[in-house]
Amino acid sequence: MRDRPSAVGETSKTPPSPKAFFSFSYEEDKHRVDAIYQEWKARHPNVILDCLDSMVAEPVKALGEAEVKRAIRDGVDQTRVTCVLVGAHTWENRWVRYEIARSLERGNGLLAVRINGIADPKTGQTTVSGWNPLAYVGIGKVKGGNYLLYENLNGQWTRYQDHPVIMSKPTYLPDMSVGYVQPLSVGLREYDYVAQHGAEHLPDWIAKAAASKCSGATEAS
Repeated sequence: MRDRPSAVGETSKTPPSPKAFFSFSYEEDKHRVDAIYQEWKARHPNVILDCLDSMVAEPVKALGEAEVKRAIRDGVDQTRVTCVLVGAHTWENRWVRYEIARSLERGNGLLAVRINGIADPKTGQTTVSGWNPLAYVGIGKVKGGNYLLYENLNGQWTRYQDHPVIMSKPTYLPDMSVGYVQPLSVGLREYDYVAQHGAEHLPDWIAKAAASKCSGATEAS
Protein backbone atom coordinates (compact mmCIF):
# COMPACT_ATOMS: atom_id res chain seq x y z
CA MET A 1 0.00 0.00 0.00
CA ARG A 2 1.27 3.47 -0.86
CA ASP A 3 2.43 5.47 2.16
CA ARG A 4 0.46 8.64 1.60
CA PRO A 5 1.61 12.05 2.83
CA SER A 6 -1.52 12.49 4.93
CA ALA A 7 -2.56 9.98 7.54
CA VAL A 8 -5.55 9.62 9.84
CA GLY A 9 -4.99 11.64 12.96
CA GLU A 10 -2.12 13.69 11.51
CA THR A 11 -1.76 17.10 13.08
CA SER A 12 -1.36 19.98 10.66
CA LYS A 13 -0.17 23.51 11.44
CA THR A 14 -1.15 24.61 7.94
CA PRO A 15 -4.65 24.51 6.39
CA PRO A 16 -5.00 21.52 4.08
CA SER A 17 -4.64 22.01 0.36
CA PRO A 18 -7.72 21.45 -1.82
CA LYS A 19 -8.40 17.74 -2.14
CA ALA A 20 -6.65 16.59 -5.31
CA PHE A 21 -7.04 13.71 -7.74
CA PHE A 22 -3.72 12.70 -9.30
CA SER A 23 -4.31 11.33 -12.79
CA PHE A 24 -1.48 9.35 -14.39
CA SER A 25 -0.57 6.31 -16.43
CA TYR A 26 -0.56 3.79 -13.60
CA GLU A 27 1.66 1.02 -14.91
CA GLU A 28 4.21 3.36 -16.43
CA ASP A 29 4.52 5.99 -13.71
CA LYS A 30 3.29 4.55 -10.41
CA HIS A 31 6.80 4.51 -8.92
CA ARG A 32 7.43 8.14 -9.90
CA VAL A 33 4.18 9.10 -8.22
CA ASP A 34 5.23 7.18 -5.11
CA ALA A 35 8.42 9.25 -5.13
CA ILE A 36 6.35 12.45 -5.23
CA TYR A 37 4.32 11.32 -2.23
CA GLN A 38 7.42 10.45 -0.25
CA GLU A 39 9.09 13.76 -1.08
CA TRP A 40 5.95 15.67 -0.12
CA LYS A 41 5.88 13.89 3.23
CA ALA A 42 9.54 14.71 3.85
CA ARG A 43 9.39 18.36 2.80
CA HIS A 44 5.92 19.31 4.05
CA PRO A 45 5.37 17.41 7.30
CA ASN A 46 2.81 19.98 8.46
CA VAL A 47 0.84 20.25 5.20
CA ILE A 48 -1.81 17.63 4.62
CA LEU A 49 -1.96 16.37 1.03
CA ASP A 50 -5.51 15.08 0.93
CA CYS A 51 -5.64 13.13 -2.31
CA LEU A 52 -6.87 10.22 -4.36
CA ASP A 53 -5.32 8.98 -7.58
CA SER A 54 -5.57 6.68 -10.59
CA MET A 55 -4.97 3.70 -8.35
CA VAL A 56 -8.71 3.79 -7.45
CA ALA A 57 -9.53 1.91 -10.67
CA GLU A 58 -6.85 -0.77 -10.42
CA PRO A 59 -8.80 -3.24 -8.21
CA VAL A 60 -11.73 -3.36 -10.65
CA LYS A 61 -10.01 -3.46 -14.05
CA ALA A 62 -10.62 -7.19 -14.37
CA LEU A 63 -14.37 -6.54 -13.98
CA GLY A 64 -14.70 -4.52 -17.18
CA GLU A 65 -14.82 -0.93 -18.36
CA ALA A 66 -18.16 -0.07 -16.70
CA GLU A 67 -16.65 -0.78 -13.28
CA VAL A 68 -13.49 1.14 -14.14
CA LYS A 69 -15.57 4.17 -15.10
CA ARG A 70 -17.63 3.90 -11.93
CA ALA A 71 -14.49 3.73 -9.78
CA ILE A 72 -13.00 6.76 -11.53
CA ARG A 73 -16.21 8.75 -11.16
CA ASP A 74 -16.43 7.89 -7.48
CA GLY A 75 -12.81 8.94 -6.97
CA VAL A 76 -12.87 12.19 -8.93
CA ASP A 77 -16.17 13.19 -7.32
CA GLN A 78 -14.49 13.37 -3.93
CA THR A 79 -12.00 15.98 -5.10
CA ARG A 80 -11.78 19.64 -6.12
CA VAL A 81 -8.67 19.66 -8.32
CA THR A 82 -7.34 17.16 -10.86
CA CYS A 83 -3.59 17.19 -11.36
CA VAL A 84 -2.50 15.29 -14.47
CA LEU A 85 0.97 13.87 -13.88
CA VAL A 86 2.53 13.69 -17.33
CA GLY A 87 4.94 10.92 -18.28
CA ALA A 88 6.05 9.69 -21.68
CA HIS A 89 2.73 8.17 -22.82
CA THR A 90 0.13 9.69 -20.48
CA TRP A 91 -1.36 11.68 -23.36
CA GLU A 92 -2.67 8.51 -25.04
CA ASN A 93 -3.92 6.72 -21.93
CA ARG A 94 -7.65 6.04 -22.23
CA TRP A 95 -8.38 6.23 -18.52
CA VAL A 96 -6.41 9.42 -17.98
CA ARG A 97 -8.65 10.98 -20.62
CA TYR A 98 -11.70 9.67 -18.81
CA GLU A 99 -10.45 11.13 -15.53
CA ILE A 100 -10.00 14.49 -17.28
CA ALA A 101 -13.48 14.27 -18.80
CA ARG A 102 -15.10 13.49 -15.46
CA SER A 103 -13.14 16.32 -13.87
CA LEU A 104 -14.53 18.71 -16.47
CA GLU A 105 -18.07 17.55 -15.85
CA ARG A 106 -17.65 17.94 -12.13
CA GLY A 107 -15.99 21.35 -12.44
CA ASN A 108 -12.65 20.44 -10.90
CA GLY A 109 -9.69 22.73 -11.29
CA LEU A 110 -7.20 21.19 -13.73
CA LEU A 111 -3.44 21.39 -14.24
CA ALA A 112 -0.66 19.33 -15.79
CA VAL A 113 2.67 18.55 -14.11
CA ARG A 114 5.44 16.81 -16.06
CA ILE A 115 7.07 14.01 -14.08
CA ASN A 116 9.21 12.35 -16.76
CA GLY A 117 12.32 13.91 -15.22
CA ILE A 118 11.82 12.01 -11.96
CA ALA A 119 14.01 8.92 -11.87
CA ASP A 120 11.96 5.78 -11.35
CA PRO A 121 13.01 4.54 -7.88
CA LYS A 122 12.93 0.95 -9.14
CA THR A 123 15.03 1.43 -12.28
CA GLY A 124 16.81 4.75 -11.78
CA GLN A 125 15.65 5.81 -15.26
CA THR A 126 13.96 8.99 -16.44
CA THR A 127 11.80 9.03 -19.59
CA VAL A 128 11.30 11.24 -22.61
CA SER A 129 8.89 14.14 -22.33
CA GLY A 130 5.45 13.18 -23.62
CA TRP A 131 2.69 15.38 -24.98
CA ASN A 132 0.41 17.24 -22.57
CA PRO A 133 -2.81 15.18 -22.18
CA LEU A 134 -4.77 18.41 -21.73
CA ALA A 135 -3.95 19.19 -25.38
CA TYR A 136 -5.74 16.00 -26.44
CA VAL A 137 -9.07 16.66 -24.73
CA GLY A 138 -11.10 19.68 -25.76
CA ILE A 139 -14.42 21.47 -25.81
CA GLY A 140 -16.16 21.97 -29.15
CA LYS A 141 -19.12 24.11 -30.11
CA VAL A 142 -21.86 22.50 -32.18
CA LYS A 143 -24.94 23.72 -33.99
CA GLY A 144 -27.43 25.13 -31.53
CA GLY A 145 -24.72 26.59 -29.33
CA ASN A 146 -24.06 23.52 -27.18
CA TYR A 147 -20.57 22.54 -26.07
CA LEU A 148 -19.42 18.92 -26.24
CA LEU A 149 -16.36 16.94 -25.26
CA TYR A 150 -13.86 15.97 -27.95
CA GLU A 151 -10.64 13.99 -28.03
CA ASN A 152 -7.79 14.14 -30.49
CA LEU A 153 -7.31 10.81 -32.25
CA ASN A 154 -4.58 10.55 -34.88
CA GLY A 155 -4.53 14.30 -35.32
CA GLN A 156 -8.31 14.65 -35.73
CA TRP A 157 -10.83 15.99 -33.20
CA THR A 158 -13.54 13.38 -32.61
CA ARG A 159 -16.60 13.36 -30.37
CA TYR A 160 -15.58 11.83 -27.06
CA GLN A 161 -17.50 8.57 -26.77
CA ASP A 162 -16.45 7.34 -23.32
CA HIS A 163 -18.32 10.15 -21.59
CA PRO A 164 -20.74 11.91 -24.00
CA VAL A 165 -22.05 14.94 -22.15
CA ILE A 166 -23.22 18.44 -22.99
CA MET A 167 -20.86 20.84 -21.25
CA SER A 168 -20.83 24.41 -20.17
CA LYS A 169 -17.74 26.07 -21.60
CA PRO A 170 -15.06 26.44 -18.91
CA THR A 171 -14.35 30.07 -18.14
CA TYR A 172 -10.63 29.57 -18.79
CA LEU A 173 -11.26 28.75 -22.48
CA PRO A 174 -11.96 31.43 -25.08
CA ASP A 175 -15.15 30.97 -27.04
CA MET A 176 -15.06 29.35 -30.42
CA SER A 177 -17.18 29.31 -33.57
CA VAL A 178 -19.53 26.43 -34.34
CA GLY A 179 -17.51 23.50 -35.64
CA TYR A 180 -14.31 24.38 -33.80
CA VAL A 181 -12.63 22.76 -30.79
CA GLN A 182 -10.51 24.41 -28.10
CA PRO A 183 -8.03 22.05 -26.42
CA LEU A 184 -7.99 22.40 -22.64
CA SER A 185 -4.29 23.24 -22.70
CA VAL A 186 -5.14 26.64 -24.21
CA GLY A 187 -6.37 27.89 -20.84
CA LEU A 188 -4.69 25.64 -18.27
CA ARG A 189 -1.27 25.73 -16.65
CA GLU A 190 1.50 23.23 -17.25
CA TYR A 191 4.47 22.76 -14.92
CA ASP A 192 7.60 20.64 -14.76
CA TYR A 193 8.09 18.88 -11.42
CA VAL A 194 11.89 18.70 -11.65
CA ALA A 195 12.75 21.91 -13.50
CA GLN A 196 10.33 24.05 -11.47
CA HIS A 197 10.98 22.47 -8.07
CA GLY A 198 7.65 20.75 -7.70
CA ALA A 199 8.62 19.25 -4.35
CA GLU A 200 8.40 22.76 -2.94
CA HIS A 201 5.75 24.35 -5.15
CA LEU A 202 3.19 21.63 -5.86
CA PRO A 203 0.87 22.84 -3.06
CA ASP A 204 0.78 26.32 -4.63
CA TRP A 205 0.14 24.91 -8.11
CA ILE A 206 -2.80 22.89 -6.81
CA ALA A 207 -4.20 25.88 -4.94
CA LYS A 208 -4.02 28.03 -8.09
CA ALA A 209 -5.80 25.36 -10.11
CA ALA A 210 -8.61 25.30 -7.55
CA ALA A 211 -9.65 28.70 -8.88
CA SER A 212 -10.09 27.32 -12.41
CA LYS A 213 -13.57 25.94 -12.53
CA CYS A 214 -16.06 24.90 -15.17
CA SER A 215 -19.78 24.31 -14.81
CA GLY A 216 -21.51 20.95 -14.78
CA ALA A 217 -22.83 18.91 -17.66
CA THR A 218 -25.83 16.95 -18.86
CA GLU A 219 -26.03 13.82 -20.97
CA ALA A 220 -25.80 14.43 -24.69
CA SER A 221 -28.35 12.89 -27.01
